[in-house]
Amino acid sequence: MRFIGIFLGTVGLDQLIKYWVRQSLPLNDSIPVIEPFLYWSHVRNEGAAFGFFQSMNWILVVCAVVVVCGALAYIFAHRPQTPIVAALALIAGGATGNLIDRLLFGGVIDYIDFKVWPVFNIADIAIVTGSLLVMLCVGLGSREEE
Repeated sequence: MRFIGIFLGTVGLDQLIKYWVRQSLPLNDSIPVIEPFLYWSHVRNEGAAFGFFQSMNWILVVCAVVVVCGALAYIFAHRPQTPIVAALALIAGGATGNLIDRLLFGGVIDYIDFKVWPVFNIADIAIVTGSLLVMLCVGLGSREEE
């Protein structure tokens, strides 16, 4: 049940903000939030993180589906503890948020812009946070076994 809540919350928040960005900002436009540090920008990324794999949308769609299915399969097969379930829900939710964009718009809508780093979105934050949490849990778990 925790998986579903975190998963749906991640996808819902990501898609809600992306909807606002699409409705409020023309593509490739930007408005300051905390000038000169933080901007809302409307960017379409047709690649992966940092713009890698441009014009390889179908490969990235397959990867997202594999990630979501893998997270679900792991949870059902292993019944992991809550932190791992939360981490996998964040990863799957982020992957699904970006997958929806790829299927509907041919690329991911990014909007958080610090001007010194590639533009990103809530789905990206969820993927990174979930991945770090998995690494932390695995690292702590291996220490406990020693």
